[in-house]
Amino acid sequence: MKSLFHRPINGVRFRQRVQRTLNCAAWGLCLAALVVLLSPLLAGSILCISILFGLFRPITDSAAARSIDKHYRFKDRILTSIALLRRENRTLMEQLQIDDAAGHLPAVQPRAVHPLRLPKAFWIAVGIFALDFAALAVIHGNFFPPAESSEPVVHTLPAEHRAALEELVAKTEELKQRFTGEEALSKLSEKLDQLMGKFDLTLMNARETLLTLSEMEDALKDALDALQLETMEESLQELAKTLELAEKTMPISRALEKGEYLQAAAELKKLDAEALESLSDAERKALAEEMQKVADNAEKRNQKPLQEAAQQMSDALENEDDQSGKSAADALANEVEKHNIRQQIAQELASQQMELGMIKAENGPGNMSGGEGTDKTDSSSETWGSGSAGISNEGQETELAGQRQEETLTGTLGEEGDSITETVDSDEMTAADSQREYRELYQQYRKLSEAVLDMEPIPLGQRQVIRRYFESIRPALE
Repeated sequence: MKSLFHRPINGVRFRQRVQRTLNCAAWGLCLAALVVLLSPLLAGSILCISILFGLFRPITDSAAARSIDKHYRFKDRILTSIALLRRENRTLMEQLQIDDAAGHLPAVQPRAVHPLRLPKAFWIAVGIFALDFAALAVIHGNFFPPAESSEPVVHTLPAEHRAALEELVAKTEELKQRFTGEEALSKLSEKLDQLMGKFDLTLMNARETLLTLSEMEDALKDALDALQLETMEESLQELAKTLELAEKTMPISRALEKGEYLQAAAELKKLDAEALESLSDAERKALAEEMQKVADNAEKRNQKPLQEAAQQMSDALENEDDQSGKSAADALANEVEKHNIRQQIAQELASQQMELGMIKAENGPGNMSGGEGTDKTDSSSETWGSGSAGISNEGQETELAGQRQEETLTGTLGEEGDSITETVDSDEMTAADSQREYRELYQQYRKLSEAVLDMEPIPLGQRQVIRRYFESIRPALE
């Protein structure tokens, strides 16, 4: 019998708890709005405590039963039945009262008994918060900038910069015509032409200008990466170590180690069938094995022409097919010549990349001109000015608290005593290894400097000094 009363009473208790939590939260919000300007932490604490108070304060079954009787006008049937159900020994009249109340339970709807409503205190809290916001606006000024300040500022690329960019595009087109067959140059030329067309837009702002210049820089970087100079350099050095194994191929190896690629290509073309026939069996076997390793490594580096040429040379040496070996030597010479050409292309592209970086720096946010005043100030600024605070050599000298005394120390060269001089020679690092390591360090620190120049508001003069420094120490690629 008790279970018949649990469902409607529990449903009404739940809605009463929710309503009371809303009421407490609304009054807590009012109090929080009153103190939020003084202490936001205290306001948050008041709101949390009020919610917890409303949520966990107990509600009895009698309160829920009283609400049901009041709403449906049951004349305390439910309340009386709840009290009678707590007794263990009930009379026949009491049982009849319980049964009569149970017959009215199917009509009970908790939503109708206790509908949820938004407390009036909530609107009071909204009004107080509106007053708080108005007070902040009066104290700290206008929160919203004027509409005209949010409009984009039109940025016009200076005529000399536009001319420099057009010259850069023309140089790229010239490189494309001079070195036909280089896919990287074709893609770069198309990309630069496309980006150059954006500067014809009259409504381009400063941000869009910098973004377009950055896209040009990325295009040049992608073209340099597509040349695969570093990986090809590693493959050619492996080829140089392989060709050290035979006396006939020693001049080729030396030229490759020194980076004299035109000389190495010429020596490879001199490697005819007679020269290959004169190789001893041990030299032929060693060359074939190491040439196979060169081919495998070239395949891993996605250098298909070099891999095919090295594989052909390995097979020719193993099968004693000297005519095929001559063809393989010519193919290797062709790849060495291509690498020399790509080094020249890389030099041109690196120079263009440096020039483009200087144009981008001159149009960056760190080059906004400051004032020309001569007054000293302790306030910081993100712009640079052309004025100076006073004359450096005028004014009273700075007083130093320390007591200074100058002394001159002299010494005599003794005639006795041992002197040890030690000279260490090491072949662990060849000239090619040292040059490759220098290139890697140069690229690493140059990228770091470019990142700093893009992020920091460095004056134009200092930017140019930094870029010219890195241009002056750029390693030669020939």
